[in-house]
Amino acid sequence: MGLGVFQSTRSSGVDQAVAAPSAVATVVAEKRDFRRSIRIGGTVGATNFAMIRAPRMRGGRDRGGGSSLTIQTLAEAGTVVQAGEVVAEFESKDTQDKLDTYSSMLAQTRAEAGTRKAEILIATETLRQDFRTTKSEAEKSELDLQTAEVRSAIQAEIFDLMAQEGRASTDQLRREVELQELANEAESRSLDLTVEQDQKRMDRTSSDLEKMRIRTPVGGLVVIETMFQRGNFQQASPGDQIYGGAFFMRVVDLSNMAVFANLNQADSQLVRLGVPVKVQLDAYPDVVFEGRVSSVGAMAVSGGGGGGGRRGPPGSSGSRGEWIKQVPVEIEILASDERIQPDLSASGDVIIEELENVLVVPRASLDHSDGQPAVWVKGSGDEFVRRPVELVSVSDTEAVVGAGLSAGDLIASRPIVVEESELAMR
Repeated sequence: MGLGVFQSTRSSGVDQAVAAPSAVATVVAEKRDFRRSIRIGGTVGATNFAMIRAPRMRGGRDRGGGSSLTIQTLAEAGTVVQAGEVVAEFESKDTQDKLDTYSSMLAQTRAEAGTRKAEILIATETLRQDFRTTKSEAEKSELDLQTAEVRSAIQAEIFDLMAQEGRASTDQLRREVELQELANEAESRSLDLTVEQDQKRMDRTSSDLEKMRIRTPVGGLVVIETMFQRGNFQQASPGDQIYGGAFFMRVVDLSNMAVFANLNQADSQLVRLGVPVKVQLDAYPDVVFEGRVSSVGAMAVSGGGGGGGRRGPPGSSGSRGEWIKQVPVEIEILASDERIQPDLSASGDVIIEELENVLVVPRASLDHSDGQPAVWVKGSGDEFVRRPVELVSVSDTEAVVGAGLSAGDLIASRPIVVEESELAMR
């Protein structure tokens, strides 16, 4: 009778010894460390990185976001740069010419505003002088009027008319001075606004010129992103034209790397922050790196249609299906190794249970034919005895036996199937 049939037959609820119907593969129950884990796949990425984008111009060149910029120099992919270092430069002659023009216009506007303000001050001071002169003459007429009692009637009448004229002229000039001062204040403010407007225009252009030289806020490895250029998807390079705000480069800090993955929502309750993870890179399958779970998403997201659970690092692109819900997980890689590079595919065995020096058997050897776990233990000769066992924990491939079996026992690697008729004969 062949192997690998996952059922057995018992008679009257009593374990019976049977002879192996054919050659039966056996394994030894042994004591060793047991580990239960969940494997998830993802993509290696940096937890500390900078997304480098083309600058958005404010000085008139790219106000609508539709003007393109030409890359003049670009840091080579794979090079390591320091924080504050220039990683890209854009063609800036047009912006420099604008800055020179706006600077000249600002100087001219300031000169014209200064000249006009001087003229206003002169005109205002002249009007004030006229007011002071008229006021003095009016005050003299008032003094002359006080002598009218000793003057002739005609002279007294003249003094009275002159006093009235002085008062009227003084009042009129006072109002003119007040109105002129208000007008001067408004015109002076208008001149200041014109200067301020030209100053801001020059400042925006100066800021745009500075933006043409992009400095990275973090140090790390330069990664050139793929863009749609000249009818094809390719990496950005000097001479390419890109729009303001376009993402064309990443600088990743290799000292803090992680695996960004998606975990099946059915297993999300088993994973806790800080649990250890064994990380393997698909490019180096024989190397295992130590890691730990540093982040578990609070909400499920749409995962890939293939069910592999892979997720890209922040800032990366990639399509995802909408029919599989998974929980984002971030696995911090504790090791530092030059082989750990961004965008490599990786897998992580999340350790959810570890037991030391316990009795371990293959899960495939368990017999659940009557609802209770059991194993077939080899006796004398070719006989095997079905022996119930108590299980402590079970993984995808192994089981921990707490009672019913001893270390060194030889058991069938698969449950043995015995016909009822054969049992009856025995």
